Amino acid sequence: MSTSQPPAPEYRPLDFAKDAVRRRAESLRQQGRHLAAALEYQTLVEMDPGDVQAAMRWADAAWRGGQRERAAQAFLAAATAWAAAGQPRRAVLLARRALEIDPAAPTRARLEPIVRSCGARGEALCEAAARAHVAAGRFERAQELRQLLVDCDPGSVTKTLRAAEIDLDHGSGERGTAQLAQAAVRMHESGRTGEYVRIAETLIEHGRHDPDTTLELARIYLRRGQVREALAKLELLRRDAPARLEAIDLLVRGYAALGDTAAAQHVLRDALRRRGADDRALVRLLEQALGFDSRDPGWREGILAILDEPRPLSRRPPPPPQWALRRCGTGELPLFESETILVDVDAGTLAGDDVRDAEAVTEDRPVPRAPLDG
Repeated sequence: MSTSQPPAPEYRPLDFAKDAVRRRAESLRQQGRHLAAALEYQTLVEMDPGDVQAAMRWADAAWRGGQRERAAQAFLAAATAWAAAGQPRRAVLLARRALEIDPAAPTRARLEPIVRSCGARGEALCEAAARAHVAAGRFERAQELRQLLVDCDPGSVTKTLRAAEIDLDHGSGERGTAQLAQAAVRMHESGRTGEYVRIAETLIEHGRHDPDTTLELARIYLRRGQVREALAKLELLRRDAPARLEAIDLLVRGYAALGDTAAAQHVLRDALRRRGADDRALVRLLEQALGFDSRDPGWREGILAILDEPRPLSRRPPPPPQWALRRCGTGELPLFESETILVDVDAGTLAGDDVRDAEAVTEDRPVPRAPLDG
């Protein structure tokens, strides 16, 4: 008896079903029933997305039936099929036809296969579709298409700026700011200074500047010798973070380079007022400022004048009174602790417990305290 197994059945696509749908679609098209034929051709495309002929017949029937939106969708389907078949020129031509028929039709889901397969032609088509969406106020769709271009070419600053500008102007400003700040970090790490400057200036232009990005931009301008541009960025940063020591340092150096002692004094006095005269880092900066190169021969005397001025210490909250401190591990107050008693001389009343003499006295004496309840 033979032990060989019969061959496994070969499963093939249901071509007979496609043939039946195709015959029905052709019959409807010949009868002039274009809307019904368009539905049948659409079914064929859904069964086989690579059927270019069915997609073209679908577009033709939808167009003849007066359904512009369906016709545009069909042209995009045909464009996708041609792109998958390695025909980028035909794919882009059909996609442009869809854009002309219905500018709202191109979405990221429909254009992504075309853009990724057709190179520069596909990217140009995607940018044209994004601009059409912006012109019509469809900002979310426009942002999706420009983000698609960024995903295809993450190193392009131009594409990144275009994608972020939609968010900055019409969408989520926080998302656009974060995207540009991340792009700026990438440009800085890769040494692309020119692109970094473009991104930082775009953030400032839209009123969404990032403090770290702006500080690095000022450093770049100082290294280039563009002192006034650097000072403008630093003053912008000081407005938002007036006590930031790195910005104060660069501001003083910049004003020293210009010989503007009065402006440097203003910056230093403001920093002393905000940070306190006992801030060691700021005091070191003041001492270093004596040696900064300046066009003003009176620079050193101007800095010395600030060092010689009486300066208030930074404000710290006073320590709590001893009687208010609880014993560790207990819920009781100390039974006897020192208490400060203040006397209001003008009114003849006391701000603490009663004392015998109505005069301004500060007295330490034991004050009995009862244990706390519970």
